[in-house]
Amino acid sequence: MTKIKRLLLLPLACALCVLWSARVAAAPPPAALDCALLPCARLLPGVERFEDVAGAPYKVGKDATGEVVGWVVMSTDVVDIKAYSGKPMVTLVGLQKDGTIAGARVVHHSEPIILIGIPDKKLHDFVEQYVGMAATSRVTVGKSKEKGVTSVDVVSGATVTVLAQNQTIMDSARALGEAVGVIEAEPATPGHFVSEERPWTWSEMVKKRVFGRLTLTDTEMGLVGSDQLFIDLYFTVADAPQVGRALLGDREYEHHMSRLEPGQHLLVVFGNGSSSFKGSGFVRGGIFDRVRLEQGLKSVMFTDADYTNLSGAQAEGAPAFKEAAAFRVKAGKLDPGVAYSIVFLGSRYNQKGGFSRDFQETRAEHRLPRSVYVLDGPDPESRIWRAAWKSKTLEVTVLGVYLLLVAGVFAARRWSTARMKRLKALHTASLLLSLFVLGLWLHAQPSITQVLTLIGSVVGEWRLGLFLSEPLLFVFWIFIAAVTLIWGRGVFCGWTCPYGALNELLFKLGRKLRLPDLELPPRVHGKLRWLRYFVFAGLVLTFLYSSVLGEQLAEIEPFKSTFFVRPWVRHWAFFGYWLLLLGVALVIYRPFCRYLCPLGAALAIPGSLRASGPYRRNFCAKCTICTRGCEPKAIREDGTIDPRECLSCMECEANYRDTEVCPPLVGIERLTRKREAAGAPDRVDEKLAELRKEAQKC
Repeated sequence: MTKIKRLLLLPLACALCVLWSARVAAAPPPAALDCALLPCARLLPGVERFEDVAGAPYKVGKDATGEVVGWVVMSTDVVDIKAYSGKPMVTLVGLQKDGTIAGARVVHHSEPIILIGIPDKKLHDFVEQYVGMAATSRVTVGKSKEKGVTSVDVVSGATVTVLAQNQTIMDSARALGEAVGVIEAEPATPGHFVSEERPWTWSEMVKKRVFGRLTLTDTEMGLVGSDQLFIDLYFTVADAPQVGRALLGDREYEHHMSRLEPGQHLLVVFGNGSSSFKGSGFVRGGIFDRVRLEQGLKSVMFTDADYTNLSGAQAEGAPAFKEAAAFRVKAGKLDPGVAYSIVFLGSRYNQKGGFSRDFQETRAEHRLPRSVYVLDGPDPESRIWRAAWKSKTLEVTVLGVYLLLVAGVFAARRWSTARMKRLKALHTASLLLSLFVLGLWLHAQPSITQVLTLIGSVVGEWRLGLFLSEPLLFVFWIFIAAVTLIWGRGVFCGWTCPYGALNELLFKLGRKLRLPDLELPPRVHGKLRWLRYFVFAGLVLTFLYSSVLGEQLAEIEPFKSTFFVRPWVRHWAFFGYWLLLLGVALVIYRPFCRYLCPLGAALAIPGSLRASGPYRRNFCAKCTICTRGCEPKAIREDGTIDPRECLSCMECEANYRDTEVCPPLVGIERLTRKREAAGAPDRVDEKLAELRKEAQKC
């Protein structure tokens, strides 16, 4: 085996070690608040025991004398706040009787930067800052000059994670305080229902996402051998006339709205399936035990006084329903400006006795679209990304200016490539700025994890706020998408990728140090360059199977060790892998970028359709001047350029314009001078005509 092959196989072997190290089995999040299994006692000093509170998801903590010490709640029972991974930070929050936070503890998270980068201790230290803080405090992550604002320290490299954690703790503490009566309840989110006189059709309402939907199959209920629907519910708040009139009819809608008191709302539910949301045990004077409404810690059980039977949905094009009902939601129990949930309690015979049944709760969340309910102020669910943009104004400006300058170099490439010396100076300056400004200062390194998050959002739940929560990466990805379609992936990979810049600068350093310039044989290189596509495909499939595992295996990218975490404090496999890649980059041109990078593979696919690549001549098929100088080996034998391999160094285009390098231009220049000096022999004119034909653009 040659020295070059051994050099390249070493990073591959290390990459396998890194992937194995990253494959940590993550425990599933807790299903419910169980203080026998969770560290509730650490959050309430002096507590001796915890007791359930009827109908509430929180628990009350008492001391040895039975006196109430405080309460504890699990955040996912109160709020739905997604962190950078797109999943919530499951956090226990303890509250004392005076409304101060007694303690908080993260019991489960899926944040990739914490899982395989920043130590968990930093996250726990961040959470400790909230002990003794009033639940009503205004808290900001990072420094603030505003009066009355409490600042908490940020965790470098995990800004979005701690922004989400801040909101999780504070919103959970406030909701718990309101539920137990130690904090005055905040008013509903200011907003109003949109009013249109024309009733909408059923298809219009479905398209506008007016309905929430809860479906449960027999199989999901444990009924083996049946794939029928156990329950299928459509539900919505029907206060808006275009919705209420459509579903209930004019007369019924007017009747219900006239009965609503201020602050009350009209909830409608339509159901199909073998089960019933009304419940077989419901009688007049009783309660609906099969369906309830929840919003945060507020839970609404309906009685016959709140209920009106409906014959079905009256809207044009509505399907037939087995049962339907309208419920009046009491004042203060539903805020139409934020998400709410319908909870269905299903039951089935478990064959353990004549009347023995198993019960299973299923919930579905819904938020009224803006076409139905409009907020009169900022959306409370946008607080995380708004705070992130506010805190990164300077950094976003610097990044935006730099990216516009790079785009300008390509937009004006007739000037940029007019002289090779100018082009190389621009390219080197871009590499230095990318490494030191984008990478080491701004930590703006795009990653395959963002591509995986996008794929997860497409196949799952789309949340624009998840992408807006990282303003630098959001701006960077807009740039990447645009330039990839116009000029190919090489503008990012070859000019603005911080890690790619580090690799290329190391290779240049290796030439200065007179280190060997190694290159794989064409046959080996041709096969090995496909490896990055297999890495990319494997990560996508793994992510779709398990998002946590997919994020962990994405550590094949050495970006975290380079720009986010000090590599020498990490596991030896990560540190060794990082060192080896940098060492190989001194003697082989961009080894990671060309053979392993899944992000490069992801961008190469749409980059194949780039609208404008480097200019080529008819003569290029006969010439090897550009081919010999092309480090990525992107020029094919016929002189055309492979856009999947091209890193847009543009040196071939500089040669294209150089009358002292490009053979047809050299010949035309020489023959033209000869013609002017000695007349115009026929053979000179013939040769000029031939050269001009070869010099034409492909």
